[in-house]
Amino acid sequence: MPELPEVEHTRAKLARCGVVPGATFARVVTTDARIVRPLTPRAFARGLEGRRVERLERRGKWLRIALDEKRLFVHLGMTGWFHEAEAESVRFERVRFELRRGARRHALVYVDPRRWGRMILAEDDIEAWTSLGPDPLADGIDVERIVTRLAKRKKQSIKEALMDQSVLAGVGNIQAIEALWRAQIDPRSRAAAVDARAMRAVARGLRWTIERTLADLAENELGSDSPFRIYGHKGEPCPRCGTRLERFELGGRTTTMCPGCQRRLA
Repeated sequence: MPELPEVEHTRAKLARCGVVPGATFARVVTTDARIVRPLTPRAFARGLEGRRVERLERRGKWLRIALDEKRLFVHLGMTGWFHEAEAESVRFERVRFELRRGARRHALVYVDPRRWGRMILAEDDIEAWTSLGPDPLADGIDVERIVTRLAKRKKQSIKEALMDQSVLAGVGNIQAIEALWRAQIDPRSRAAAVDARAMRAVARGLRWTIERTLADLAENELGSDSPFRIYGHKGEPCPRCGTRLERFELGGRTTTMCPGCQRRLA
């Protein structure tokens, strides 16, 4: 699933493709009721056409396009992405946008094979946006504030807590795995056992893995096959200590870690 770096990369790409202040949605075409629910495809298109873009923002895994009278929220789901439109429709195309700014015109398509993405056109901010916690890239990481929140999570693991979008917006399975490896902390450690010193290490790990992923996406539009140090490398030697990497389920998600150099906190 796209996490913070992938969605930030998408935000920058949309800006390059014409979703900028002053641009107008000239035409919108979709027949996919699942992607644009609860509106019908026709109501979604009519609600967007003629609207002027004021801001393009990202928070966590969500994009928000502030319009002159409405707001369009976009979540990429598992397999959604945007690219500049071709004359003919493309496979798995779900929504087509034509934007105009002065004499310039841009065409974009939203492609989503599994159709797990969402586009919500609303009058005001939606709960999924307002309930998000601090964004590590946009807001930074307030270590003391997060430690105070973690102290109340007696039974939850640190990895599960990091993936809670109300704690840190945009951190998903991959970024949590990589950050905890960098911080040398066992992902099964209790969230309440993470003190300020350990959380500072996690914060450094998150900045490190987010920056690495963004750099990889900048070089390769879809990202390289495996830009990560331990995610997807089960059974291989740890890049730091050489111990064989292990993989297991934690909170319903596949987790990779090094049993040699990631310590478990009390």
